[in-house]
Order: sequence, then C-alpha cells, then structure tokens
Amino acid sequence: MDIIKQFPVQELKISYSQITVFNEGLENPFSDWTDAHLDQGFVWRQGSVSFGALSDFHCEVEVALGGKAAASDQAVRSIAVPFTVGNNGVTIASILSNELNFAIPAGTYELLFEAIPLEEPTENGLFKVRYIFKFVASDNPKARILKHDEELSPPDQLVMTGEAAI
Repeated sequence: MDIIKQFPVQELKISYSQITVFNEGLENPFSDWTDAHLDQGFVWRQGSVSFGALSDFHCEVEVALGGKAAASDQAVRSIAVPFTVGNNGVTIASILSNELNFAIPAGTYELLFEAIPLEEPTENGLFKVRYIFKFVASDNPKARILKHDEELSPPDQLVMTGEAAI
C-alpha cells in the first residue's frame, strides 16, 4: 500500500525522554513507565502509546497515513504497535511541550514508530532526531520490535499493559 497522506514535518521539544501519541482529548494521556517498558522502548495502553526518545531536545515529527509497517534503513529504532484512532484524530506530544494534532481517520491501525538521528550527539548528549509515525490500516495489528538500538533490551513477550500517569 502506498502513502495516502503525508503531513508537513513539525517541530516538538522532547522532555522526560518520551514522545506520546494519543487520541485527541484523552484525559491523562501520559503513562507510568516500569523497567520492562524501558527495556522494550514503549508503554502501550488503549488510546495512548508512549515511546522512549533518543534525546531530550528539539525534534522533528513526521506523520504519514498508509504505507507499510516496515523498518527503514535510516532508523535506529522501529516499533510497531496496535492503535485504534477515535473520531477526533490523534495528538502527539511530550510532557511540558506543545501538542501537535493530526486528522487521522477513525479506525484500527498498526502504528509504526521510527527514530532517525539527524546529527551526532553534542558533549551534553543532546542531538536532533526525526520521529516518524506511520498509521497503516490493519485488521489484525500486532506489537513487535522491528529494529532496536543498544539502549533497548526487549523481552521475549512484550508488555502490553500500562497505567496512566496521574
């Protein structure tokens, strides 16, 4: 399947080492992380998924509808998870950052998250990253780690339960 829609790339400030996708209007969209979540690089719960960020710095956010849930050569981290979009589209944000809203049609998707470093880390470890979120329509979406960097040590069985951070 080809890309149906490519949204303009936007910028977002990452904080607390996470970037979250959630159904627009969801109360308490951010999640608590356990050691198991840190190892696999994401916390999933219905209507919200938080991914571990590579750097607490300004990043680029790219969102696409359609395509394939396959790892790209440039990505150092590629994770696919099931995601059901509600009637109001989705929001992408980090804690204490602005919110980016995207008009993704309601439906069931395999959400592909990819992290692509755009520069080398500075002395303080900060560097710019492009995060790609691809919503691929699917009747049977599955959670899987397609590619990971040395920061992750995913378990054999991915943890697909999370709690809202309140």
